[in-house]
Amino acid sequence: MKLALLGPEERRYSELRLLKEAKKVFETVTYFPISKLVLEFDEKEVKILYRGKNILEYDALLPRIPKSYMKFGYLLLCFAREQKIPIPISPESVLYTHNKFLTLIALAQANVPIPKTYLSLKRATLEKILENIKYPVVLKLLYGCAGKGVMFADSKQSAISIMDMLEAFKQPVFVEEFIKNPGEDIRAFVIGEELVACMKRKAKKGERRANIAAGGVGEKYEAGDEERDLALRAAKALGMKVAAVDILPGKKKYVIEVNVYPGLKGIENATGINVARKIVEKVYELATSV
Repeated sequence: MKLALLGPEERRYSELRLLKEAKKVFETVTYFPISKLVLEFDEKEVKILYRGKNILEYDALLPRIPKSYMKFGYLLLCFAREQKIPIPISPESVLYTHNKFLTLIALAQANVPIPKTYLSLKRATLEKILENIKYPVVLKLLYGCAGKGVMFADSKQSAISIMDMLEAFKQPVFVEEFIKNPGEDIRAFVIGEELVACMKRKAKKGERRANIAAGGVGEKYEAGDEERDLALRAAKALGMKVAAVDILPGKKKYVIEVNVYPGLKGIENATGINVARKIVEKVYELATSV
């Protein structure tokens, strides 16, 4: 069995972990930098080429698609799906999960609880809402990741200042209800129909973002039935058999994000679970069940 691992040119912890574990499961494993792939198609045949090698001849694809390759990555997976190559995520999930608002729409349509959210191209359009909304509020960039592009406004005036900055940079104004919590969230890693690893992330002192990349600390967490159900439903709503789901804890729990390009270092270090191996084994299962 041959596995094609697609990812960025620079192989970081997650890519290296997946490569290492994949070589223990698949007979052949090849890493393909997405930026160096070429789509070739005519009336008779479709190919995805890297130095003359067609990755559609592999038995399965394991994609690691960052935001910078979102649209091209979507096309790659569409071609692979047309050729019935097993992939652990749907092509559409790449577009949806790299856009925070589209993620929330997909979740809401699946009746997964999400914070109240507003999106507009202009700050002025949201003026009246700003007068009645409860503060603080969360403002986000649509395409931020690892906690980057998440801002907090404690008053209408500070919200307006942030919105004016977003508008100046031609960014949509994305406002989200602030769910009161002690600077914590839950990262639930779903593979197939199972929640395989879970950690609670805690923000560092003076920081509201709990992301590991923003200085947060992760610790192993035993998910309850409700959290497990939310994570599985969220992954299913976005067509993903491999997904990292972020949940805000509390009396009422909300899903705030689903990640198609999650880092593995934080979850593996916090839980001691070999998440990379579990991902590879799921892809192998998909390949052998065709």
